Amino acid sequence: MTGKQEKYMGETRRDAGVTRRFLAYLIDWYVGALATALPISMVAMKLYGTVKNQQIMEFEAPMGMAAGAAGLLCAVLYYWAVPAAVWKGQTLGKRWLHLKITAADGGEVSCGMLARRQLLGIVLLEGSLVSASTIWHQMASMATGINLVTPLMYAGIAVSLASAVMVLLKGHRAIHDYLGGTKVIYLGQLEDK
Repeated sequence: MTGKQEKYMGETRRDAGVTRRFLAYLIDWYVGALATALPISMVAMKLYGTVKNQQIMEFEAPMGMAAGAAGLLCAVLYYWAVPAAVWKGQTLGKRWLHLKITAADGGEVSCGMLARRQLLGIVLLEGSLVSASTIWHQMASMATGINLVTPLMYAGIAVSLASAVMVLLKGHRAIHDYLGGTKVIYLGQLEDK
């Protein structure tokens, strides 16, 4: 068995493995992208009769900002509200793979911790990890009149790579875990040692 094993309230838990965590990320990346794209697709269909154009910067004003805001709202619902209120500490990917976001000490995660981890860490800072990041990059560009998409994308890639390396190190905690004061654990069957 790999990973640190511990007891919390009579339940044996261990740190999530890198492979399982990556698979959960892929599921959440896909489902989160679908949730984020749904309102944007609806606006595109209304404006152009097709969903082929998903670039909100090309939408007629003010529909680009409205579509982006609706997309970000759906991203917040998936990445924050689901693990805060529906499945405590779990997105769909984490639930399917028996992972859970907890406080760094193993206790239950709070709504504030999830907001710092999921929204500040993943969506805003680690900008290449979720499609919602692209939406806020485009909205920031529209609001300022300055093309911020490219520099924010590269900055997000750099932070995401650093975060991925951190997950490979002892403790398996990404930058967003440190921001939120969280860690990801595996809830599957474990042997007591």
